[in-house]
Amino acid sequence: MKPTIPLLLLVAVSACTTPADVTQPLSNASDKNAEFKVNDTASGLAVELRYSRYQFVPETDALLTACRSMLTARTYEEAKNRNRTIEPIDDQQIRVSTGRNIIKGRTSCRAFVEARWKAQP
Repeated sequence: MKPTIPLLLLVAVSACTTPADVTQPLSNASDKNAEFKVNDTASGLAVELRYSRYQFVPETDALLTACRSMLTARTYEEAKNRNRTIEPIDDQQIRVSTGRNIIKGRTSCRAFVEARWKAQP
């Protein structure tokens, strides 16, 4: 019975994670699981995200939500950094695809959106 208690404590502690620092702008350096590419277009900007994370039990819906959210936030941040505003981004504008590496236990997604600048008044 006594060897079981340390083993249970080890399992409980190893399951813990720390939250990410959300005070910093989204970038490749702020989240080691995310890689962003931002390109200028004739009418705005295009943002691509590659994101993956370990999931013991695959939760594709949660990953899709996180992927869309990070892509949208990064697009608005990039527009703000350029002192411009973009037209609202609708979920239907975001192209997203998911995959799973069962050997490593990682679920991944790629997302892309092309944002258009708002007309200057």
